[in-house]
Amino acid sequence: MMLYAGFRLLEVTGPMDVFHEANRLCGTTFYEQHLVGPWPGPVPCSNGVAVGTTESLLDVPGLLDIVVVPGSPAVSSAREHGELVDWLSDAGRKVRRLASVSNGAFLIARAGLADHRSLTTHWRDSQRLSSEYPLVHVVSNRSCLKDGNLYSSRGVSDGIRVALALVKEDLGEEIASSIARSLSRQP
Repeated sequence: MMLYAGFRLLEVTGPMDVFHEANRLCGTTFYEQHLVGPWPGPVPCSNGVAVGTTESLLDVPGLLDIVVVPGSPAVSSAREHGELVDWLSDAGRKVRRLASVSNGAFLIARAGLADHRSLTTHWRDSQRLSSEYPLVHVVSNRSCLKDGNLYSSRGVSDGIRVALALVKEDLGEEIASSIARSLSRQP
């Protein structure tokens, strides 16, 4: 999970709960979760809570299987979060799967990882994403989207759906369905 100043906390905790539940149901640590920030220590999210990192961008352990980039209530047109974008432009090409939640898609696009590929984002941001990154094929009518190893979602609940899709690929339909039922408290 990539953290940066102003990220939306729910867009991190939703997918994290999916991966945590997968570990619980499997009885093993299939998903080792890391909270990676631009610096060591707490990173402030959009609601003012500071979340402690487990690693900084400078000390990420080896290659990561899944990288999730959350969105923010306001992603400006400026080139903020340069450290994360630089890290993504290099490491993002080496990860097995890369996912964005909501307008975290902008950071992936800024890193050049979505050129000539399809992305979805929050409906309020889809036109701007398309305008600012004309090489990205923005699909605004899909809640979740997969283009090769690139996954994207429109918002918080869709970020959970993307995490469930990743678990389904790894552990199968039955585990993914059990997680969905568990998180929604359905029998």
